[in-house]
Amino acid sequence: MRRETFIRTTVVACALLLTTVYAPAHASAQGQGATLSGRVTDPRGDSVARATVTLRERARTQVRLSTRADGAGAYRFERLAPGEYIVEAEAPGFAHVAAQVVSVARAARATLDVRLEVAGVSTEVVVTAADAPQTADEVSKAVTAVTAREIDERDEATVAEALRTVPGLRVQQLGGPGSFVSVKTRGLRNQDTSVLIDGQRFRDPATPQGDATSFLSDFNVTGASRVEVLRGSGSSLYGTNAVGGVVNLVTEEGGGPFRGQLFAEGGGSGFARGRAQVSGSAGEADRLAFSAGVSHLNSSGGVDGDDSARATNAQGRALLRLTPAVTLSARVYASDSFAQLNEDPQAVGTLPPSGVIEARPVSREELRRYESGTPLGQLNLNGATFLPAANDADFSRAGRFFSGALAFAQRPSEAFGYAVTYHGLATRNSFREGPAVPGDPADFFFEPRGSTVNDFDGSVHTLAARADFRLGRHNLVDVGYEFERESFFTRFADVAPSGNSSADVTERSHSFFVQDQLRFLDDRLQLSAAFRAQTFRLGSPTFTPSAGAPYAGLAFDSPSNAYTGDGSIAYLFRRVGTKLRGHVGNGYRKPSLYERFGTFYSSFFGYSALGDPRLAPERSLAFDAGVDQTLASNRVRLSATYFYTRLQEVVSFGDTPDDPFGRFGGFVNTGGGLARGVELSGEFAPSRRFDLSASYTHTNSDLRRAVVAGVLRAFAVADHQFTLVATGRVGSRVAVNFDLVASSDYLAPIFDPSTFTNRAYRFGGMRKGDLTASYTFPLSETRRLRLFGKVENVFGRDYYENGFRTPGRQGRAGAALHF
Repeated sequence: MRRETFIRTTVVACALLLTTVYAPAHASAQGQGATLSGRVTDPRGDSVARATVTLRERARTQVRLSTRADGAGAYRFERLAPGEYIVEAEAPGFAHVAAQVVSVARAARATLDVRLEVAGVSTEVVVTAADAPQTADEVSKAVTAVTAREIDERDEATVAEALRTVPGLRVQQLGGPGSFVSVKTRGLRNQDTSVLIDGQRFRDPATPQGDATSFLSDFNVTGASRVEVLRGSGSSLYGTNAVGGVVNLVTEEGGGPFRGQLFAEGGGSGFARGRAQVSGSAGEADRLAFSAGVSHLNSSGGVDGDDSARATNAQGRALLRLTPAVTLSARVYASDSFAQLNEDPQAVGTLPPSGVIEARPVSREELRRYESGTPLGQLNLNGATFLPAANDADFSRAGRFFSGALAFAQRPSEAFGYAVTYHGLATRNSFREGPAVPGDPADFFFEPRGSTVNDFDGSVHTLAARADFRLGRHNLVDVGYEFERESFFTRFADVAPSGNSSADVTERSHSFFVQDQLRFLDDRLQLSAAFRAQTFRLGSPTFTPSAGAPYAGLAFDSPSNAYTGDGSIAYLFRRVGTKLRGHVGNGYRKPSLYERFGTFYSSFFGYSALGDPRLAPERSLAFDAGVDQTLASNRVRLSATYFYTRLQEVVSFGDTPDDPFGRFGGFVNTGGGLARGVELSGEFAPSRRFDLSASYTHTNSDLRRAVVAGVLRAFAVADHQFTLVATGRVGSRVAVNFDLVASSDYLAPIFDPSTFTNRAYRFGGMRKGDLTASYTFPLSETRRLRLFGKVENVFGRDYYENGFRTPGRQGRAGAALHF
């Protein structure tokens, strides 16, 4: 009930915000503001008609305006606040122009002409490196942007798929659509990557580690403008979980002429998806910029024909300029999903008593016999060492989330601005499981004898205020404060009512952060330093039934505070196109509410406490250094980065001797691990008709405390990974794309029911190539129809992720109407 009330309140607030666009009370407050105009030309100086020109306010990320040049290549922005802006331009058949910075004085009329080049590598403006827009030359950290154009050319259905080719990322999906997805950055754990939606933290406070992993499979490609990936510590800017990196989903900001897309696609294994998007502006001088989108993905078969899954996403965003210096903005993103789940893989056969086991799956014929009821001991193993994930007819997950944000921003002067933001996040995962099992029911010790429901609800309310100060031309300082209230509520409905239980836990925190950005030597030298402090206060947990509940009557001291800082430096040798950069910082992850107060309840044994409210935040230290080189008139860009991350203190599950909560085992602070390696990447654009990018990542990741006896190598991390993306275009109508991800073998834990322990298995790496082709029919000056087809896993490679079989070769096709 609290969750529905929160969602209704946020939606009503957003609606009230948007209605103010027509409120006459604001009419008298409108100032004329400044203007910026210019002309878009090609290398010969001829006009480029209908080029898209984008304007971003440099000091804060809320203001992004877009317009389209007229038939003479002229563009114009009006009612601008004074300050610095970043200008970008693009047009079909031309390279994305390098961003330019322009200063606009109060009520001034500024001009800037933009020249498009025939070919060149993409030079996107990114916001994640400094939590503010930066050009490629200014970025002093390792950042990659996957644009909407790339996502469309590769026909990626989900955000997770779009991330597979990013250097330093290991993306795993344990099965087909809707199955569990994880993202590991630079050899670290799932929970060490922070996920943002338009710069706002997205995480599920009801999961054991309090990260976003439980919902990564639900993010369809809906209204994405781009996905930015920051590799390296980001906790000073983005708080908890940003230990190894940050993934920022940037939705379409809107603005400019009204436009949209209708999209439909279908293919093998019962795959189908659809999408509708609109964006544009309204009012004088684009006073209101808006975008909205909805998507639906459905898979009726999945990998083995019985793994149905579906997900619906909705996105909306609006920016209202009340005056040139005052803005109101609102953003919503919501998802509703369902997935049929399988049993976990398990060890089978005669295995060595210790060491790493080579992963050899039970054949599909024998797996089907097992799923039909044949006991495990009667299967013909033929040397197999593990049983892949088997169907479970009555095991499913239903997930929902709603993320909504409201922001007010004002820039009283060119040197000062501030913003106040409220962000609300509600999550729910509901797991249903019944007595049906594959094989012999006697083999399943923990399977329920009837239908059960386990709900996990979480919410995070964040109120933030930040201000920026320009101290001269070379110094920009950002300061901010955040108040956060987090809650975790779980309920379990057992077969018998006597086994029902629930838990309700809350936590409040206060954060202060500051960032200082310096630019010298005609902006060739970029320096940045940031610091964040976060304090925590726990509420008293409530358990049902209350008899025998753990943590009762205890007074909780405030847990340890979290302090983080980082610094970065970059120097650009502009004449030769060489940039040297370095970044050092420490990160943190605050213990989740489950790690602090997690319990297990049984009507036979009562409560078993697992959490520890005294846990200290996880701490890490990271360093990376690299060089970026641009060659051949921006047609080649090469990059090399060395990275090093030490997890100094983490939260893990272990023995708890002399525990004040009566635990025999639970969550404790322990030593972490070490990950280091190299990222190499190259982008090539020899002509306007062909683009090529490739990357290689070497990762050496080790644990300080073994999860499986005798094994210190990190799980699910490949030592070597190679990616390739090639796109060719024939004229303006035909496009062909090929992308490849290949990795070396890796280790993963598989449960051994004969010993009730996990064993370490060595799995072969993936070799997955996808081929996409499209043909575009121009229908008018503003409308076009694009037909496309895709073959996934074109080589038909059969491989397993952590013991879960992945989809084989599959095809799909569809059409998109752009208007």
